[in-house]
Amino acid sequence: MTVAAIGCALASAVFAALGAFLQHSGVRQVSADGSLRLRTLPLLVRERTWLLGVLAHVGTAAAQITAIGLAPLVVVQPIVVLSLPLVALFGARASGGRLGSLAVTGIAATAGGLAVFVVLTARTAVATPVSADQTLLAGEIIAAFALVLVGFGASRTGRARCLALAVAAGALYGLVSVLIRRITQAVMVMDQPEFPWLSGFALAITFLAGSWLVQVAYASGPPDLVVACLTAFNPITAILIGANVLGETAGVGAAVTMTLVVCGGIAVFGIALLAHSHAATFAAPADEVIISPNDPDRAKSSHGR
Repeated sequence: MTVAAIGCALASAVFAALGAFLQHSGVRQVSADGSLRLRTLPLLVRERTWLLGVLAHVGTAAAQITAIGLAPLVVVQPIVVLSLPLVALFGARASGGRLGSLAVTGIAATAGGLAVFVVLTARTAVATPVSADQTLLAGEIIAAFALVLVGFGASRTGRARCLALAVAAGALYGLVSVLIRRITQAVMVMDQPEFPWLSGFALAITFLAGSWLVQVAYASGPPDLVVACLTAFNPITAILIGANVLGETAGVGAAVTMTLVVCGGIAVFGIALLAHSHAATFAAPADEVIISPNDPDRAKSSHGR
Protein backbone atom coordinates (compact mmCIF):
# COMPACT_ATOMS: atom_id res chain seq x y z
CA MET A 1 0.00 0.00 0.00
CA THR A 2 2.81 2.39 0.83
CA VAL A 3 4.45 1.82 -2.56
CA ALA A 4 1.14 2.55 -4.30
CA ALA A 5 0.70 5.69 -2.17
CA ILE A 6 4.17 6.94 -3.10
CA GLY A 7 3.37 6.31 -6.76
CA CYS A 8 0.14 8.31 -6.45
CA ALA A 9 1.95 11.12 -4.64
CA LEU A 10 4.57 11.25 -7.41
CA ALA A 11 1.77 11.36 -10.00
CA SER A 12 0.16 14.17 -8.01
CA ALA A 13 3.39 16.18 -8.08
CA VAL A 14 3.73 15.69 -11.86
CA PHE A 15 0.10 16.68 -12.46
CA ALA A 16 0.49 19.75 -10.22
CA ALA A 17 3.60 20.92 -12.07
CA LEU A 18 2.03 20.26 -15.47
CA GLY A 19 -1.18 22.04 -14.45
CA ALA A 20 0.73 25.10 -13.25
CA PHE A 21 2.82 25.22 -16.43
CA LEU A 22 -0.23 24.88 -18.72
CA GLN A 23 -2.33 27.39 -16.80
CA HIS A 24 0.53 29.87 -16.79
CA SER A 25 0.88 29.48 -20.56
CA GLY A 26 -2.86 29.94 -21.04
CA VAL A 27 -2.99 33.04 -18.86
CA ARG A 28 -0.07 34.60 -20.71
CA GLN A 29 -1.94 34.03 -24.00
CA VAL A 30 -4.79 36.30 -22.90
CA SER A 31 -2.79 38.82 -20.81
CA ALA A 32 -0.03 40.14 -23.03
CA ASP A 33 0.32 43.28 -20.89
CA GLY A 34 1.18 41.30 -17.75
CA SER A 35 -2.20 41.79 -16.07
CA LEU A 36 -5.42 39.79 -15.86
CA ARG A 37 -8.84 41.32 -15.33
CA LEU A 38 -12.27 39.85 -14.75
CA ARG A 39 -13.42 40.98 -18.18
CA THR A 40 -10.81 38.69 -19.75
CA LEU A 41 -12.23 35.66 -17.91
CA PRO A 42 -14.41 34.58 -20.89
CA LEU A 43 -11.27 34.52 -23.03
CA LEU A 44 -9.44 32.51 -20.39
CA VAL A 45 -12.08 29.79 -20.09
CA ARG A 46 -11.97 29.36 -23.88
CA GLU A 47 -8.19 29.01 -23.92
CA ARG A 48 -7.43 25.34 -24.61
CA THR A 49 -4.05 25.33 -22.88
CA TRP A 50 -5.54 26.79 -19.69
CA LEU A 51 -8.36 24.21 -19.73
CA LEU A 52 -5.80 21.43 -20.06
CA GLY A 53 -4.15 22.88 -16.95
CA VAL A 54 -7.46 22.67 -15.10
CA LEU A 55 -7.78 19.04 -16.16
CA ALA A 56 -4.25 18.35 -14.91
CA HIS A 57 -5.16 19.85 -11.52
CA VAL A 58 -8.15 17.50 -11.35
CA GLY A 59 -5.64 14.69 -11.76
CA THR A 60 -3.59 16.27 -8.97
CA ALA A 61 -6.53 16.20 -6.57
CA ALA A 62 -7.49 12.63 -7.46
CA ALA A 63 -3.95 11.30 -7.08
CA GLN A 64 -3.36 13.20 -3.83
CA ILE A 65 -6.61 12.03 -2.24
CA THR A 66 -5.79 8.44 -3.19
CA ALA A 67 -2.28 8.75 -1.77
CA ILE A 68 -3.54 10.16 1.53
CA GLY A 69 -6.01 7.30 1.77
CA LEU A 70 -3.29 4.67 1.29
CA ALA A 71 -0.48 5.96 3.52
CA PRO A 72 0.22 8.34 6.42
CA LEU A 73 0.45 12.04 5.69
CA VAL A 74 4.08 12.08 6.78
CA VAL A 75 4.93 9.78 3.87
CA VAL A 76 2.82 11.45 1.21
CA GLN A 77 2.95 15.19 1.86
CA PRO A 78 6.70 15.84 1.36
CA ILE A 79 6.59 14.20 -2.09
CA VAL A 80 4.19 16.87 -3.38
CA VAL A 81 7.02 19.42 -2.94
CA LEU A 82 8.57 17.84 -6.06
CA SER A 83 6.09 19.86 -8.12
CA LEU A 84 8.32 22.91 -7.62
CA PRO A 85 11.48 21.64 -9.37
CA LEU A 86 9.31 19.91 -11.98
CA VAL A 87 7.50 23.08 -13.03
CA ALA A 88 10.85 24.89 -13.19
CA LEU A 89 12.20 22.17 -15.48
CA PHE A 90 9.08 22.33 -17.67
CA GLY A 91 9.52 26.08 -18.03
CA ALA A 92 13.22 25.84 -18.80
CA ARG A 93 12.64 23.13 -21.40
CA ALA A 94 9.84 25.07 -23.08
CA SER A 95 11.99 28.21 -23.33
CA GLY A 96 15.01 26.27 -24.59
CA GLY A 97 17.15 27.49 -21.70
CA ARG A 98 18.69 26.04 -18.57
CA LEU A 99 18.12 26.60 -14.90
CA GLY A 100 20.83 28.82 -13.43
CA SER A 101 22.68 27.99 -10.24
CA LEU A 102 20.73 30.63 -8.30
CA ALA A 103 17.40 29.14 -9.40
CA VAL A 104 18.56 25.60 -8.55
CA THR A 105 19.70 26.76 -5.10
CA GLY A 106 16.42 28.54 -4.49
CA ILE A 107 14.35 25.52 -5.53
CA ALA A 108 16.45 23.18 -3.40
CA ALA A 109 16.20 25.45 -0.36
CA THR A 110 12.43 25.85 -0.70
CA ALA A 111 11.73 22.16 -1.36
CA GLY A 112 14.14 20.92 1.30
CA GLY A 113 12.96 23.34 3.97
CA LEU A 114 9.32 22.51 3.28
CA ALA A 115 9.90 18.75 3.27
CA VAL A 116 11.43 18.81 6.75
CA PHE A 117 8.78 21.32 7.89
CA VAL A 118 5.92 19.04 6.79
CA VAL A 119 7.49 15.88 8.23
CA LEU A 120 8.07 17.49 11.64
CA THR A 121 4.57 18.94 11.89
CA ALA A 122 2.97 15.67 10.77
CA ARG A 123 4.87 13.84 13.52
CA THR A 124 4.28 16.30 16.34
CA ALA A 125 0.96 18.07 15.76
CA VAL A 126 -2.18 16.80 17.49
CA ALA A 127 -5.60 17.35 15.94
CA THR A 128 -7.96 19.44 18.08
CA PRO A 129 -11.64 20.37 17.67
CA VAL A 130 -12.19 23.51 15.59
CA SER A 131 -14.88 25.80 16.97
CA ALA A 132 -16.86 28.43 15.08
CA ASP A 133 -15.11 31.20 17.03
CA GLN A 134 -11.67 29.84 16.16
CA THR A 135 -12.63 29.57 12.49
CA LEU A 136 -13.88 33.16 12.49
CA LEU A 137 -10.69 34.41 14.14
CA ALA A 138 -8.52 32.53 11.64
CA GLY A 139 -10.59 33.92 8.77
CA GLU A 140 -10.26 37.49 10.02
CA ILE A 141 -6.48 37.20 10.38
CA ILE A 142 -5.88 35.63 6.97
CA ALA A 143 -8.36 37.92 5.21
CA ALA A 144 -6.63 41.00 6.60
CA PHE A 145 -3.20 39.62 5.65
CA ALA A 146 -4.37 38.76 2.12
CA LEU A 147 -6.03 42.15 1.61
CA VAL A 148 -2.81 43.95 2.53
CA LEU A 149 -0.86 41.85 0.04
CA VAL A 150 -3.47 42.31 -2.69
CA GLY A 151 -3.43 46.07 -2.13
CA PHE A 152 0.35 46.09 -2.34
CA GLY A 153 0.35 43.89 -5.44
CA ALA A 154 -2.25 46.04 -7.17
CA SER A 155 0.06 49.05 -6.87
CA ARG A 156 3.08 47.20 -8.28
CA THR A 157 4.07 45.38 -11.45
CA GLY A 158 6.26 42.43 -12.39
CA ARG A 159 8.10 40.58 -9.64
CA ALA A 160 6.60 42.50 -6.71
CA ARG A 161 3.04 41.92 -7.94
CA CYS A 162 3.68 38.25 -8.67
CA LEU A 163 5.16 37.60 -5.22
CA ALA A 164 2.48 39.55 -3.33
CA LEU A 165 -0.45 37.89 -5.06
CA ALA A 166 1.06 34.40 -4.95
CA VAL A 167 1.76 34.71 -1.21
CA ALA A 168 -1.80 35.98 -0.66
CA ALA A 169 -3.14 32.98 -2.59
CA GLY A 170 -0.99 30.61 -0.54
CA ALA A 171 -2.31 32.13 2.68
CA LEU A 172 -5.90 31.77 1.48
CA TYR A 173 -5.30 28.13 0.58
CA GLY A 174 -3.96 27.64 4.10
CA LEU A 175 -7.27 29.00 5.39
CA VAL A 176 -9.07 26.57 3.08
CA SER A 177 -7.41 23.71 4.98
CA VAL A 178 -8.74 25.08 8.27
CA LEU A 179 -12.25 25.47 6.86
CA ILE A 180 -12.20 21.92 5.50
CA ARG A 181 -11.14 20.68 8.94
CA ARG A 182 -14.01 22.61 10.54
CA ILE A 183 -16.59 21.20 8.11
CA THR A 184 -15.37 17.59 8.25
CA GLN A 185 -15.32 17.64 12.05
CA ALA A 186 -18.83 19.06 12.15
CA VAL A 187 -20.13 16.40 9.75
CA MET A 188 -18.44 13.56 11.67
CA VAL A 189 -19.88 14.63 15.04
CA MET A 190 -23.25 12.94 15.34
CA ASP A 191 -24.75 15.43 17.80
CA GLN A 192 -23.93 18.46 15.63
CA PRO A 193 -27.19 20.47 15.45
CA GLU A 194 -26.72 21.57 11.84
CA PHE A 195 -24.23 21.75 8.99
CA PRO A 196 -21.86 24.76 9.32
CA TRP A 197 -23.19 26.54 6.24
CA LEU A 198 -21.25 29.73 7.00
CA SER A 199 -17.97 27.79 6.94
CA GLY A 200 -19.05 26.12 3.69
CA PHE A 201 -19.79 29.49 2.11
CA ALA A 202 -16.48 30.88 3.38
CA LEU A 203 -14.70 27.83 1.94
CA ALA A 204 -16.14 28.44 -1.53
CA ILE A 205 -15.33 32.17 -1.47
CA THR A 206 -11.81 31.62 -0.13
CA PHE A 207 -11.00 28.94 -2.70
CA LEU A 208 -12.31 31.02 -5.60
CA ALA A 209 -10.43 34.11 -4.41
CA GLY A 210 -7.21 32.14 -4.05
CA SER A 211 -7.65 30.56 -7.47
CA TRP A 212 -8.17 33.96 -9.11
CA LEU A 213 -5.10 35.41 -7.39
CA VAL A 214 -3.05 32.49 -8.72
CA GLN A 215 -4.14 33.29 -12.27
CA VAL A 216 -3.31 36.99 -11.84
CA ALA A 217 0.08 36.01 -10.40
CA TYR A 218 0.68 33.84 -13.47
CA ALA A 219 0.08 36.90 -15.63
CA SER A 220 2.80 38.80 -13.75
CA GLY A 221 5.56 36.22 -13.33
CA PRO A 222 6.95 32.75 -14.06
CA PRO A 223 5.08 29.61 -12.94
CA ASP A 224 7.84 28.20 -10.73
CA LEU A 225 7.88 31.37 -8.62
CA VAL A 226 4.10 31.20 -8.15
CA VAL A 227 4.23 27.50 -7.29
CA ALA A 228 7.06 28.15 -4.81
CA CYS A 229 4.95 30.73 -2.97
CA LEU A 230 1.89 28.48 -2.95
CA THR A 231 3.86 25.42 -1.86
CA ALA A 232 5.47 27.34 0.99
CA PHE A 233 2.76 29.61 2.34
CA ASN A 234 -0.10 27.13 2.14
CA PRO A 235 1.31 24.75 4.80
CA ILE A 236 3.05 27.52 6.73
CA THR A 237 -0.22 29.45 7.07
CA ALA A 238 -2.22 26.35 8.00
CA ILE A 239 0.34 25.33 10.60
CA LEU A 240 0.59 28.84 12.07
CA ILE A 241 -3.17 28.85 12.48
CA GLY A 242 -3.07 25.36 13.96
CA ALA A 243 -0.37 26.38 16.43
CA ASN A 244 -1.60 29.82 17.48
CA VAL A 245 -5.38 29.58 17.09
CA LEU A 246 -6.25 25.89 17.38
CA GLY A 247 -3.53 24.86 19.84
CA GLU A 248 -2.45 21.82 17.81
CA THR A 249 1.22 22.16 18.81
CA ALA A 250 0.75 22.84 22.51
CA GLY A 251 2.90 19.85 23.48
CA VAL A 252 5.72 20.50 21.03
CA GLY A 253 9.09 21.21 22.62
CA ALA A 254 11.24 24.27 22.11
CA ALA A 255 13.76 22.38 19.97
CA VAL A 256 11.12 21.25 17.47
CA THR A 257 9.59 24.72 17.39
CA MET A 258 12.95 26.28 16.64
CA THR A 259 13.58 23.70 13.91
CA LEU A 260 10.22 24.56 12.33
CA VAL A 261 11.08 28.24 12.36
CA VAL A 262 14.45 27.57 10.74
CA CYS A 263 12.92 25.32 8.07
CA GLY A 264 10.23 27.88 7.29
CA GLY A 265 12.89 30.57 7.05
CA ILE A 266 14.95 28.44 4.67
CA ALA A 267 11.91 27.90 2.45
CA VAL A 268 11.15 31.64 2.32
CA PHE A 269 14.82 32.38 1.63
CA GLY A 270 14.66 29.91 -1.25
CA ILE A 271 11.70 31.81 -2.70
CA ALA A 272 13.69 35.04 -2.48
CA LEU A 273 16.58 33.41 -4.36
CA LEU A 274 14.21 32.06 -6.98
CA ALA A 275 12.64 35.49 -7.44
CA HIS A 276 16.07 37.05 -7.78
CA SER A 277 17.06 34.45 -10.38
CA HIS A 278 14.13 35.62 -12.50
CA ALA A 279 15.04 39.29 -12.21
CA ALA A 280 16.05 39.49 -15.87
CA THR A 281 12.63 38.24 -16.99
CA PHE A 282 10.73 40.95 -15.12
CA ALA A 283 10.57 43.93 -17.44
CA ALA A 284 8.48 47.05 -17.01
CA PRO A 285 7.35 47.82 -20.53
CA ALA A 286 4.41 49.93 -19.44
CA ASP A 287 6.60 52.18 -17.30
CA GLU A 288 9.08 52.77 -20.08
CA VAL A 289 6.39 53.57 -22.64
CA ILE A 290 4.68 55.96 -20.28
CA ILE A 291 7.91 57.80 -19.56
CA SER A 292 8.79 58.17 -23.18
CA PRO A 293 5.90 57.20 -25.45
CA ASN A 294 7.45 58.83 -28.51
CA ASP A 295 10.87 57.25 -28.21
CA PRO A 296 10.93 54.36 -30.74
CA ASP A 297 14.26 53.01 -29.51
CA ARG A 298 13.04 52.76 -25.93
CA ALA A 299 9.71 51.27 -26.99
CA LYS A 300 11.56 48.76 -29.13
CA SER A 301 13.84 47.71 -26.28
CA SER A 302 10.81 47.46 -24.02
CA HIS A 303 9.08 44.97 -26.31
CA GLY A 304 12.27 43.04 -26.74
CA ARG A 305 12.59 42.16 -23.09
